[in-house]
Order: sequence, then structure tokens, then C-alpha cells
Amino acid sequence: MAIDTYAPCPGGTGKKIKFCCADLVGDLEQLDTLVEGDQVSAALDQVRRLEEKHPGRACLMATRTKLELASKRYAEAAASSKAFLDAFPDNPLALGHAAINDALAGRVQEAAALFDKARAAAAGAGAEASAELVRIAATLVQAAAQLGHVGFAQGIVDWLGDAGLGTEEERRLLAAIVGSSGVPAALRTRMRLEPLEGDSPWRIEFDTALDHARHWRLSKALTAFRSLKGVAGDSRPLFTNIAVLCEMLARPVEASEAWLTVARMNGTPHDDAVEMTGRAMTLETEADPDRSPLVRFASRIAPLAVPAGEEGSAAIDLLEDKIRHAGRFDQAAFDRAQWVSRGAAPPRSAWRVYDDGSPARLLATLLIFGRQTDREPEAVLQGFAADVEQARPAVEATVGCAFGAEMTTESMPAVSPTNWLMGSQFRMQQPTSAPPPAPAGQPSFFDSFVEEQRKALWDRFLAVWPDTPLPELLGKTPREALRDPQTALRVAALVDEGEATARRPDASAAWTAVRERLGMQRPATVDSTQPFEDAVPPLRWHRLDMAKLSIDELRGVLVTSLDAGFEKAAGLAAEALAARPDATPADRWEALGALEERASSSVRKLEIIAELRGIAKTLKANDGMLDVAELRVRMQRGDEADVVRLLEHVRREHGRDQQVIQAFAEVLMEAGIDISALAGRAMPGGAGPAGGAAIPAAAPAAEAGKLWTPGGESSAAGGGEKKVIWTPN
Repeated sequence: MAIDTYAPCPGGTGKKIKFCCADLVGDLEQLDTLVEGDQVSAALDQVRRLEEKHPGRACLMATRTKLELASKRYAEAAASSKAFLDAFPDNPLALGHAAINDALAGRVQEAAALFDKARAAAAGAGAEASAELVRIAATLVQAAAQLGHVGFAQGIVDWLGDAGLGTEEERRLLAAIVGSSGVPAALRTRMRLEPLEGDSPWRIEFDTALDHARHWRLSKALTAFRSLKGVAGDSRPLFTNIAVLCEMLARPVEASEAWLTVARMNGTPHDDAVEMTGRAMTLETEADPDRSPLVRFASRIAPLAVPAGEEGSAAIDLLEDKIRHAGRFDQAAFDRAQWVSRGAAPPRSAWRVYDDGSPARLLATLLIFGRQTDREPEAVLQGFAADVEQARPAVEATVGCAFGAEMTTESMPAVSPTNWLMGSQFRMQQPTSAPPPAPAGQPSFFDSFVEEQRKALWDRFLAVWPDTPLPELLGKTPREALRDPQTALRVAALVDEGEATARRPDASAAWTAVRERLGMQRPATVDSTQPFEDAVPPLRWHRLDMAKLSIDELRGVLVTSLDAGFEKAAGLAAEALAARPDATPADRWEALGALEERASSSVRKLEIIAELRGIAKTLKANDGMLDVAELRVRMQRGDEADVVRLLEHVRREHGRDQQVIQAFAEVLMEAGIDISALAGRAMPGGAGPAGGAAIPAAAPAAEAGKLWTPGGESSAAGGGEKKVIWTPN
């Protein structure tokens, strides 16, 4: 395409092409043509040849670095970027490309500092940031979000919005990327810069630093604020601003220290101190995710003493039969194809290992391998280290072997003790035959089974967690930490966050029970009828008196809580909204939908679905997804007649609704029904599925034979001066 010679130089020099690289216009147009034709390799070869003829030209160096990054030649891009930055140390694009290379190498703090320089250099030239610098910013948002540096990523999104750069849709997409990266609950309240109230001998310096920060000269602002520590060491705005800037500059350690300083200050309200401490703890984890104590994955191996040949195979058969009848083992299905696809020999069998409690807790997985070409028969015991040690004596006695030292497991993740406890599983008594359908309005066997599992989980959690050393408490147990006022704030932050963000009501109730068991004071109700106007942080929303909120405030609390993951507040707001006489049918639809998702029993789910059906008629809404939701519940309960009724209703009423059919197929797959076999066959009612429309192969079926790995399952999570609710949008 033709290049406008009065456009800015693509090398970031700040000059027009006519006055910078007019002799390269034809070559730049050719490069653009190659890139638009997706011929990146050819474009890269061309720019290398041009650099040999025209060395030291910013437009060529910038283009080469960009193309190498685009083609994932990261080592070459790092070298080209260094050469570009050495030649043009104040060039915004050279600084931006260097930031990307540092981010890709995991040096996020260095990347943040370089991008801040790039942003300042572009502003210092008196020109709006170029489209290329905006693309660099978008790349850094994605990299920072993926690496868990939320403050850095969100700060760039805020800068783009403040400067009006990129389209609104692009900014929304970047904000969604940050949100989907899993923002920790403690960081979901975005903290803004604070002005200085009243007179002070160092006010001019403070206001100068604040002006730097508001104009996105973050490094200059941080340096200026730091210089005031000696004369303003007890200033809450000073340390708040240092903390906010450090988060945006990917300095989690310094940010954590600043938040803890504010939390310790006299006059800091208790709730603020708890939430700032929680923020500091999250930033500590961001800086060092592997800090001790953690519960680590362990794998131990033992040779099996069996004879060679056919008799050896028979001996392993006998060994497996012995394991089967030992009482503490259940055979586990696994997918042999997955092992073969990795070039690994699959085991002969896999077994879940339980303790001898009642109910028995799942400890580890035992794999039995037969003789291979390059190794003798062996057993492998794997799970989290503490559980493996607990399981080892019983397994050794049953299998007749001695497990050696732990195998190398650097690639295996470790988890916090809290997540380890919340991921516990138990062996429940399975019925020997299909249980009878539950009477209408009564809990089913499935409800009782799930409730028993939950009770076992939370009973153990309540018994063990208070006396478990935690990394968030600097290695102390919660009971020990409560003896010191500062570490007691850490315990309060953990409990508050767990209570507010647990996805299930039983998990939230368990955190409330922890508070009572440890003798912690119950937080008071928040006295606010306008939580948004009063800037009540969302971690406190579940303490609002929902009955006192206006209908508009309730709507806002419900929607924002759902978006940002404050589950307890969402549930309470939904209950209040559904009960309000002035709620519209649309309000009740949204509120009941949130309650159905969180309902812990099938009886309550069916009651809510029945209410939603009535509202669907009023709203003239498609009830297909309600059929899907009810089908899932009915299949769990074993209500065969209702399952047949729903199958027929879906076939008759929603046979051409692809969204409903897709969700319908996923429910059937969850129940273990072979969709490929079902497609094309008659469904109840005598017709083909969905009125002749084949059921789509929706998502791949769940990995029914996947080996259990401890922790692998889901566990129970004016002028911008106020706190602002963090949401993905």
C-alpha cells in the first residue's frame, strides 16, 4: 500500500517519513505488502538485506524487531531489540520492544520500567503515542496478565483509557483479558492515588510527585514519593501512593511493604487494615509463589520382586488381586492412549489409596507397571508428600516392596496448605444397586451422597486448618498468628476473603465456622444504603443489610458481585432482590438464576427452576436452557419419568435451537451417555433426536479414565481519588 510521506516515521523517531527516511519509502511499501500478504519470513529476509545497505536506520531496526517477535524468534528479537535500544536509547519503540522482550523472559519489573520510559518518551516528544506503541501496550497487558502481575496489566489498560488510545472495544477486550487471568480477590478492589489533605511543609514535593503519577510518569513519581519517606513517614497518602505505583510498576515486594505500613498506622480503620494486609499477602505471593510452607507433589518408586516370563505375569495378576481385596484400595480407570501418545509405557493398573478413617480419605495413586524392555516391574506411589508418607506403610505392607526416595518432581506444582485441605476427597459408601427415585420434594440419594462428602471435607478442614503452618502467615499457624496483633490481621484477611469469595455456600459457612472456632470477633454489619456512592469495598458487601438497599443498589451489588466473584454478596443480593415486591420480572429472572446456580440441593434447584419457568412465560423467553438445567438435576436424582418428559419436550420444542441442543448433549455426556451412539437413533417419543437433527459432538467428553492427581480437582475463591470496584469490563 502507498505510504503517506507526512505520516510519522515507523521507527519511532518522532519525525515525518519525508524528513527521516524518504529514501526508503518504496522499500517500506514493499515490506507492508509482504506483511499484509502474511509473508512474514520473506519480509524479515528483505529487512535484513535493507539493514546491510542502510545500517543504523530506526525504521528498519524497529521493523526487524517487530517481525522477529511476530514470528516467535525470541532470541533473535532480543538481540535486535538490544541493538535498536543501544542505537536509540530514548526512542519509544526501542524501549517498548525491549519491554516486550523482558516480559517474555519473565523480567516483568524491568519490562514495566522500560514501558514507563517508552510512554514518557512519547509524551515528552509532544506527540500522541503511535499505533505501534499501543500494540506494544496490548502485548504487555497480555504478558503481564498471564504472569500474574495484575497491577502492571491493569495500569496499562487504565493509561489507554485515560489517553483515549485504541478503540473502546480493544480496551474492553484487554480489560477482559486481565479479568480472565484470575485476579486474586484481595486485588479486585482497585486503589486510587490519594491527594494530601491540609497543609504540610513538604506539600509542594508531594503534589509534584502526584502530578507525575497522574500524567503517567510513574517512575519519576515513585522516586519523588520515596524521597519523602524521611520527612513524612507517618503519611497514609504517601505510602498508599507508593503502594499503588509499585503495583503498576510490577514491584510486588515494595508494594506489599507499603500496604503493611499503612495497615499498621494509627488511625487506620480495622477493616481497612485487614484488607490492606490481605492485599500485601497476595503481593507477597505474586513476588514469591513458591514460598514455604507449601504442600508439594511427591512420587516414589519401588521395584517389584517377581520372576521373569509367564510366571512373572501371573505373579503380578496375583498381586493385583491382593490389592483389590485389601480394603484400602479402589481400582481406577485410566486412558492408555494418553500414555502412549507421550511415548510412555502405560501401567498395568492404577489404584486409589485411602486411609483407614471413617469416611476414608483419598491419599494417593498407586501405579503397577509390568516388565518393560528397559526396566523391571515396578510400583509408583504418587500424591502430595504428606499424604504419600501417610499411605506408604500400608501400601508397602500390601504390595511387599519398599519405596525409595522421592523422584524428581520440579515440574509438578505445589499448593498452599489451605488449597490442599480444601481439595480433600473421601470414599463414600456406594449403593450395591440403583437407589430408588426420591419422592417429589424430598432429597435424593445424590443429595445425601454429596452432603456426606461435604460434611467430611469441612469437618476435616475445621479440625486441621487452625493448627496448620501457612505461607500467608509467615509459617505460623492461624492459632499462633492470632496471638500477635499484626499477624492477627493476616488471619482476619484470610478468613474474610474465604467467607466473601467461596463459590459454594457450604464453603463460605465453613470460613464463618473457622472464625467462631478460633474465637475471632464477628465483623459488624456495614451501615450503608449506598455502597457505590460510599465506596464500600466489595469484600465487605456481604455485610450490608440488603433489606435497606434500594432496588437500584441491589441490582448493582448483584451484577458487580457476580462479575467480580464476591459470591456471598451475590447470593445475599439475589435473595433480597427475588423477595422484593417492586422487583421486575427481569430482576427476579437474574436473581433466581444466580440462586439456582448456588443451590446446594436438588430440591431447591427444582423449586427455583419452576419459578423461572413462570417468569419465562411472562418475559416470553425461550425456556430451552431451563429444560437443560432441569434435565441435569433430574438425571442426578434418577427421576426417570421426568427425564423422558424433558427429552420429549426438548425434541418437540427446541429441535432447531443449536444452543439448547449443544448444552443438552453436554448434559448427556456428563451422565456418561455415548452421544455418538445416540445420534441418529430414536429418542423417547419415537422420533429421531431433536426432530431429525443430529446431536452435535459438542465439547470432547470428560476424561473418564483420567488418573486422579491430588489437587487436580476443583476445590473450594472525586477525580479518581476513591476506591473503585474492580471488574473485568
